[in-house]
Amino acid sequence: MKCGAMSLVGIEGARCGVYPMRCGKWSCPVCGPRKVRKTLARTRAGMSLGTCRFFTLTSPGTEDGDTSYANFPERWKRFRMRIERRFGRIEYLAVVERQKRGAAHVHVVYRGPYIPQQWLSRVAAECGFGRIADIRRSNPQLLRYLAKYLTKELSDPTAAPPRYFRRVRWSRGWCVWEKRGRTVPYGDWWILDAPPAVAAMAAARRGFKVEEVVADGLRVRFNPHWAVRWMRDLAGYRPLSPLAPDAA
Repeated sequence: MKCGAMSLVGIEGARCGVYPMRCGKWSCPVCGPRKVRKTLARTRAGMSLGTCRFFTLTSPGTEDGDTSYANFPERWKRFRMRIERRFGRIEYLAVVERQKRGAAHVHVVYRGPYIPQQWLSRVAAECGFGRIADIRRSNPQLLRYLAKYLTKELSDPTAAPPRYFRRVRWSRGWCVWEKRGRTVPYGDWWILDAPPAVAAMAAARRGFKVEEVVADGLRVRFNPHWAVRWMRDLAGYRPLSPLAPDAA
């Protein structure tokens, strides 16, 4: 699905709002930066709750990229359990990055006790990671480092991890995070195979009061004069008949 090519229309009585359906991909020029901003905001929120440290784990040097990504979830789970058995529970946010050789390595910011570097390196190797492990106190530049890792795919598609791989992971207690809700609640939702501008015109043509339209990343009030004249005068155009209140 092309990002923004379809619309989500919320309906409440005679009122409605039109919103683009996003692809949610890190490589998307619209969704990618939004996901980066959300991740950095979550990182900043967790770092504000206490002293944080930062460590990096690599994959074994003899391992190819596909194998390192396939083995990463099990290695990370085993490694995290070893840490919590030895030092107690930690709260963390982890970002997985593809190295130049194609293998995965992970950057982790966490709240919890200091973990000695020698112990970290030994246990990482025992859990399947490489022996190269680095740990240090977090610094003001950390968010900029993470932003660089997260945005790498936007400029270099070869830096993307395998499809469906979860590149950002966090513990449940890392921070309190609530998804932002819409200011205008709607009781019924429809999906239209049309971009927001066309969907808004179709809804207005059927007698709905279009209160809000999100198009091209901007949240605006609907103005029936923003469409080109041929679109306004196209009497026979009907993208989806169920939008009409009396369609039945």
